[in-house]
Amino acid sequence: MAGNFYGADIAQLRQLAGSLRSAGRRLDGQRQMLAAGVTGTRWPGPDAERFRGDWSSSHSRSLSAAASFLDAAAESVLRHAAEQEQASFGNTGSPALPATAPKPGGTSNQSAGIPSPDDIKGKPAAEVRDWWLGLTAAQQGAFVRSHPAAAGNTNGIPFETRIEANRANAQSRIDWLRNHDPEPKLNPWILDASYPGRFAAEHEAWRKRQDGVKYLQKVVEGKIQLAAYDPARSSIIELVGDYNADTTTVITYVPGTFTNEASFYEGTAQELAQRLVRSDESGRTAAFVYKGSEFPDGDPIEALLGEANNDEFVAGTGPVLQEFQDAVDLERAGQCQSVGVGHSWGLRNLTAAEIEGARFDKLIALSGAAIPSGWVPNPGTDYTSFTYPDLLLAAETAGLVGDNYPMKEPAFEKHVYEPPGGSRLSEYYSPDNHSLIASTDPRNERPLEDLREEILSR
Repeated sequence: MAGNFYGADIAQLRQLAGSLRSAGRRLDGQRQMLAAGVTGTRWPGPDAERFRGDWSSSHSRSLSAAASFLDAAAESVLRHAAEQEQASFGNTGSPALPATAPKPGGTSNQSAGIPSPDDIKGKPAAEVRDWWLGLTAAQQGAFVRSHPAAAGNTNGIPFETRIEANRANAQSRIDWLRNHDPEPKLNPWILDASYPGRFAAEHEAWRKRQDGVKYLQKVVEGKIQLAAYDPARSSIIELVGDYNADTTTVITYVPGTFTNEASFYEGTAQELAQRLVRSDESGRTAAFVYKGSEFPDGDPIEALLGEANNDEFVAGTGPVLQEFQDAVDLERAGQCQSVGVGHSWGLRNLTAAEIEGARFDKLIALSGAAIPSGWVPNPGTDYTSFTYPDLLLAAETAGLVGDNYPMKEPAFEKHVYEPPGGSRLSEYYSPDNHSLIASTDPRNERPLEDLREEILSR
């Protein structure tokens, strides 16, 4: 090139991007394995609690941030490779980026090169949508190919495109699980008495990750639709049904405490949403099964008494759900109603999103946990609560968890069902009833029918 300026080797840049991405995923995998060891080791006492607190609040988040940095660095290197390719071949007609006219109804103020995730970083969904419509079809396709993580997880990019991009993201995750996540091997020479427990926890965490391959393969094949998939950010959102101009009801279903990626692999997180979508004989109901951020998980005591009941924790998740709901609303047709359904902690997440500005036509609590402080009901929303007597309701009534909850809040229309085991006192404190209300168990048929009627009645 002229002026003693030499361009970068495009193949080497892409190889470097792959190495950075692999390193980030390996680091996040190590973080997950360490987390399993920390939570799975039997170690009582104040030193243990202090260590677990430091891990959760500092060390785990630092590793997660480092993994995210490596992933972002990979995106940046890929962008530079694309720019270099365009600079090298742009004047001779690179087959990778054919010249096309702007899409009908839209104009493009982008350069002829591949758009960058930096163009939309920090922008609200509506601005991202305007940016997307301003791209040519060729630019849109090039963006998805070069930046699938951004294309699959950015609010404002159409869900149809996000689902397609997440097929590529699922394949990348499969490749990592197969090639960079070896099965832990028991070392018989480690004589530490706590080692067997740590190894068992590590192996179980590995097994759960590997269980994801079958699920993710269905994503790649187009049998499962992911509207978001970013393991580094604890994000996975599955779309059940078809969300388009004919949809008359769109549900955002937020499951409760202990929901994680494995819950989607097992199919438990989606059961209720699948039942609700199938129950609409017109085929015009769609549901997003939402886990767009970290949920209370891990050690039961920390999850239930710490994160699930912590206003600061839920406040951090509220804006993420609110931004996702903005993206849902952007594609919502005029006749389509928006329904939020939250089980247990999921209701806290939904009401935290309402504090940030999210709006629903109907908001339904299934054994809903305490509402975050600062929440006020939206005058345009119908609120309903369905529950069995259970351990959470007993704790709420006793004032042990939260100041306000759906069965106390006047804005909620209340429905309480007799437990399947009858009116024995033990049934009124059963933790099983707490999960039953959000299940498709035949014993839960009456609440399911009432829930269906509440959602589909206009």
